[in-house]
Amino acid sequence: MNITLQQWLTRQPYTQTTDSDRYYTRLANRLYESIKQSSLKERWSDEAVKGICCDLVGYFADILSGTGLWSTFLAQYRAFYGRTLPFFSPESYYDGEVNRDDVRILLWYLSAAYSSEHEVLSPLDEGLITTADAIYDLLESEYETAPDSPLLQEFCLSEQNETDDPEARYRFAEWLFWESFLLGPSNRSLARQLLHEVHSKPHSDKEKLNQLEKLRRESLYTLPAGPLALFAHEWVSLLWQHTLPEEPEEKKKLHPYYLQFTQSTGGSPVKYIGSYTELDRFLTEGMQWGETRGGHLSHLAHKKNFVLYVTPYKGMLVASDIAQFIADKTNPYYNSDAARQGALSLLTTPGRCPIDLLIYLCSNHMLPDACFADGDPHLVADNWDFIARCLLQDYYRAV
Repeated sequence: MNITLQQWLTRQPYTQTTDSDRYYTRLANRLYESIKQSSLKERWSDEAVKGICCDLVGYFADILSGTGLWSTFLAQYRAFYGRTLPFFSPESYYDGEVNRDDVRILLWYLSAAYSSEHEVLSPLDEGLITTADAIYDLLESEYETAPDSPLLQEFCLSEQNETDDPEARYRFAEWLFWESFLLGPSNRSLARQLLHEVHSKPHSDKEKLNQLEKLRRESLYTLPAGPLALFAHEWVSLLWQHTLPEEPEEKKKLHPYYLQFTQSTGGSPVKYIGSYTELDRFLTEGMQWGETRGGHLSHLAHKKNFVLYVTPYKGMLVASDIAQFIADKTNPYYNSDAARQGALSLLTTPGRCPIDLLIYLCSNHMLPDACFADGDPHLVADNWDFIARCLLQDYYRAV
């Protein structure tokens, strides 16, 4: 078999081998053969295909076992957006069962997480839909006879755990974050990065192990994960308490840049600037920063098409090389051809656009040209926040 039982078990929160694990491993191999015959096989390395198959079977095991990962994602998606699913409007949807559109959405998410290609596939890509539907047909054919996973139930279900015990919550969060089919894909590259970072240092094996554990723990506490970019403790709360944890309300103080910026722009929170020379002039005169040797923000001297955005409490944000994508009557640098080619990158490329600015632009319909390769701007306009959460991750939660 291409996918071994051990490879399947490394993603499980237990080490025992059961008949259900042997079944799921065989099923993952059947999915492997299906994907290897699809038009998408060139997008992923062989190792990535194996990971995708294990994650898809992880979804199947979750549905069969009633362990609630997918249903929790759906419930929170509905709470955020008031509809059943992103991208699709199914005429009939069966909660707690395998659904065709579930598999389509999950494969899109996995494709973005595992692909070595820079381009993010459209959720409506023909090859993606064809591959997902073949996988759905296979899972559906097994649904009535496939076994559940008692060990997964024992680990995941709130009624079988001390949900107030910090150690139990941490063990659950650790597995969710790094290995589960729902959150793990968004952290696969991070896990490899941390491993490389630790092994590049001239330490003993014990020191490397301790350092890796420290870095993994820090990541677990500080980074969001999964298709909704929620933190691990938020996922645990949703799964075990069925609600997001209450966060203390932060006292905010009006940032001094806000008044100065809006006074200089006549009240607008956004300003478009074509060149670095103009940017430096605005900061010197409009923001009254005064002259400085070498210019303000000199690391941006080789950039152009700036967008400046001010918020009441964070102050001023500066983004470069994106003004051409923004359809605003006050923006002289907007270029519809460039926007059709590049506006989507603001939603898919971490760090390309500050999230506060991105939310302002999308909320005010200023990225009407943003589209996947299928050319349908409505797909992005109707799902922009989910796309940004799913693909920007910690850059999304930087609000």
